[in-house]
Amino acid sequence: MTEYQPQMTSHSAVELVVSVVDVNQGEKVLRVYHNSHAPIDMVCMGHGTARTEMLDLLGLGETAKVIVMCLMDRVGAQALLARLGHDLQMRYPGKGIAFSVPIRGIGLRWHKMLTQGATEEEVHSVNKTEKAGGLDVVAVVMDRGYTNLAMDAARKAGAHGGTVIAARGIAEEQVKTFFGIEIQAEREILFLVVKSEERQAVMEALMKAVGMKTRSHGLVLSVPVSAAIGLAD
Repeated sequence: MTEYQPQMTSHSAVELVVSVVDVNQGEKVLRVYHNSHAPIDMVCMGHGTARTEMLDLLGLGETAKVIVMCLMDRVGAQALLARLGHDLQMRYPGKGIAFSVPIRGIGLRWHKMLTQGATEEEVHSVNKTEKAGGLDVVAVVMDRGYTNLAMDAARKAGAHGGTVIAARGIAEEQVKTFFGIEIQAEREILFLVVKSEERQAVMEALMKAVGMKTRSHGLVLSVPVSAAIGLAD
């Protein structure tokens, strides 16, 4: 019996489309995803951190959010964003946000399935760099309870608001300590969409406030955004 050898593609025409909306809009977003024939979709709960004068006045700094994600070919991702913008008015700030990020590597069979409707020219155009007004997603994975500290630092560096997802680490016992630091299982993932020119300042501020050398033991990273809607200038 020959050993199974998985095949992967190092260049991909696949994108991850992410929508973040209020809970009461979750079903509508899912309907748009399904009507756009998204073959894979994932849903999780989170909470927003964007502040307004009214929320501050009421003492509320967070709102419940639904995060809907799917994998699609690049053309389908662009069409999905356009449909979200039209059907849910996400073209305007305050209606939620949606963005897509390029997937650089994926299993070959998944790649073929997700791009089966794309032309050969579209599939082979993945090496072309595309930017939506120069945006990046900055994410930090940290121990639970440090979101406010992270957001305060990010805002001072130019970020406007973010979304937080609860998570749990699954590292094996031998890697639960790193340089003598115990890494907690209960984690939070904060992600923010920022202008590319602000990315470095935001990441540096986050690393100083909640990075690996702090009590929150945070991992800070960024990925480029291909397209986005619903973001204020």
